[in-house]
Formats: sequence, structure tokens, C-alpha cells
Amino acid sequence: MKLDDWLAQRSQSCPERIALVADGSEVTYAELEAEATWVARRLIAHGVRRGSTVAMTMHPRREQVVIVHALMKVGAVLLPLSPRLSTEERKTVIGAEEPAVDLDDAGELTQTEADLPLLGEHDMDDIASRVMTSGSTGTPDQVGLTYGNFLWSAVASAFNIGVEPQDRWLCCLPLSHISGLGIAMRSVIYGTTAVIHDGFDVDRVAEALEGDEITVVSLVTTMLSRLLEAGADLSHPRAILIGGGPVPEDPLEEALGRGATVVQTYGLTEACSQVTTLAPADARRKLGSAGRPLLTTHLRIQEGEILVQGPTVAPGRADADGWLHTGDLGRIDEEGFLYVDDRMDDMIVTGGENVVPAEVEKVLLRHPEVADAAVVGREDPEWQQAVTAIVVLRDGSEASPDELRRHCAASLAGFKVPKRVELAAALPRTPSGKLMRRALR
Repeated sequence: MKLDDWLAQRSQSCPERIALVADGSEVTYAELEAEATWVARRLIAHGVRRGSTVAMTMHPRREQVVIVHALMKVGAVLLPLSPRLSTEERKTVIGAEEPAVDLDDAGELTQTEADLPLLGEHDMDDIASRVMTSGSTGTPDQVGLTYGNFLWSAVASAFNIGVEPQDRWLCCLPLSHISGLGIAMRSVIYGTTAVIHDGFDVDRVAEALEGDEITVVSLVTTMLSRLLEAGADLSHPRAILIGGGPVPEDPLEEALGRGATVVQTYGLTEACSQVTTLAPADARRKLGSAGRPLLTTHLRIQEGEILVQGPTVAPGRADADGWLHTGDLGRIDEEGFLYVDDRMDDMIVTGGENVVPAEVEKVLLRHPEVADAAVVGREDPEWQQAVTAIVVLRDGSEASPDELRRHCAASLAGFKVPKRVELAAALPRTPSGKLMRRALR
């Protein structure tokens, strides 16, 4: 099955529609097509060919989006890397991949344009990008995602939250991760507008949500919490997607109480972003759920683990029966709604009992003085693993570790109460907002 170059198609069907807002400027589909074509010819002159790998290390901006679409015209494979990688980490990836071009600035390309024909279509199974996983549980892994993966992901999302011609999807997430890259891809597939910020700034995002006609935005829990603390008006977007791991109910309830349509979503790089997303109509009724499986996606729970099947799953990532083993713990209720508990690797075994860290974190976050919390298992000669909480207090707060342990004891079984509570200024998180428990252990 062949797939047309979706940017070229959109430049013909809606040339004057705004495709991209970034760096303080608006770019129409006709303009984005012209820029991507120009960059594609410069890439070819630089030696890039069909199947070549092009590494790109940039903060989100206009040039980065242009390069993403230019590579499709060449048939080259995008390798987006986070600017937050250390020199050694980046050197390891580049050494293993040996990309044809290694870019951290679009200006590095030669000004010469090659007069060679560009690709007008692709096989659905061709690799479009190799995306690094978040690395929240250890060394990041590269996942090869096909054009078909991106197309089916966009289609599935559209059937759940809908698509309107005037949609403006705000992305304040890294384009080096599937959460951000997926927005750039699906917006062009839809023919809608992607609004790209070069990072998350609470004041800038709050201003955009109120005055930039944003209709959809993707956030992680920490971003939502900071917007709530800043008193941002969240009532304008028709959907605020919250992902990046289990989401505490308190910020969801607070956002709903302020008139926001917040919907939890569950996804992973190996499934090209969304697997389930709560429909806006179910936002309040199914608070805490990540929703039902999206169109063409199937779920099942096997020994507590979430398994995923469908055309968004990256090639080579499923078992012999076609199921992707996510490594995430979850459950499905009688109506088919998924509830995500935690990572299987993060399960704490203490005194022969199993403790899910997210359950303890949820209780800690209900304390009025707690701004953020993480729970891990530390090696212990008596308990095998001791439940340990690392807590970030709100500015000016003075809650003691003993007070926080008593707070937990009022809601949790004794073996789940942290044996130790440590106070910290901040918690380590990946660029996509996921908690790095490995660093805390």
C-alpha cells in the first residue's frame, strides 16, 4: 500500500491554511511545502539519499519541523536526538548510527541544491523515524517507526477526539520524543495547525491557551500542576491531553473544576504515541482512567501487564502472536476503560508484599504541603526493599517526614507506608516529563 507525501498533498488542498506557528511567525501549507522542498534538495546535495539516516539535535523550532518534512521527500530516516543528551551519550548514538548528516543547526547544510527528483509516495512499511524512548527506566532504546505507524496513529486519535479545520494543537514537548514528534506529523496529516514552543514556559503556555485560539494541547502532569498553581485559564481548549505516566486525580479534579476538558492518555514510543485516550465526554465520569483503546488498537492484561496490538505498533516489537509487551501494570474495567498503575520494574517487594509506587505517591500528593513525590524501593537487609518516599514541598512549607508518614498511615496498609521520607528540591525527570525512579534508587 502506497502513501502520498502528506505535506505536498496538503499544500495543494489547503495552500493558504496555516500549517505551523513557531518562533513568532506563521507558515502556510504552501510556504511549508516550498521550504521543505528547498531543504530536501540541499540534503540531497549533502549526500543524503533514500534510506540514509539524518541525526537532528535541536530545541523545537521552525527549522526542525521543516527538516522533518523535508526528509520524507527524500525518503531518509530521521533520528531526532534530545539537546539534553550528554556529550558521551550523543557520541555513543552517533557512533553506532553513522548518520549521513548530523545536524544541530539547519545552517550547516550546504547552500547548493541538487536537481534530483523527490519522492512523491512511500510504502507504508518504510521507516520514517527512529525515535529514542524516554529512558525513564534505564538506557534509552531506539524504536523504528514507519509511515504507516504515524498514519494509523493520526487516524486513531482523530476518531477519538475529532478533527476540526480550525484546530491548533499546542506542542510544548520535545520533538525528539514521540509525544512532540507525533503532533508535528498528525497536524500535517489532518491539514491543521501545529503551534510549536521551544520548551515549556508556564507563563507563555498560559498566555497561549488564553489568547492563541489553541484547541488541543498535550501536557504531562507536572506541566498541568504548574499551570494550575499559576492560575492559568484552562477553559478554552476543547481537549487537554495529559500523559507521561500515571496521573494523580487531584490535579485532574481541580482542572475539571475550573472548566477545563482534561483527558488522560496512555501511550508509548513503541506504539507511536497514543494507545488509549479518554474521550472528552467521559472526562469526569471516568476520572483516573486513560480511556478505551483507540481505533484499530487492541488491549489485554496478562499477569497484570498491559499488552497492545495494532497497526501503530513498531515493526519487530511484538511477540509471535502480535502483542507488544509494554512493561506497564494496568487493569481494564467492565466497560473497557484502561487504568494504568505503574511500571512492572518499579514494583516494590517489601517483606513479601507488593507495593505499587504510584498508589503511595497518590496519597502523598493529597497532602496540602506536597508539590511532588516519588516512591522507590531501596535495598534493605530486613525488608528486602524498604518503601522510600522522596518529597518536594511547596514553597514555604515545613511538613516533617514524620508528619508525612502519619498522613500515609491514615490511608494505606502498614506495609505500604514509607519506612523513610526524604525531602528534595526537585525530582529527576526525562525531557518528556517521566519520573526517573532509577536515579532515585
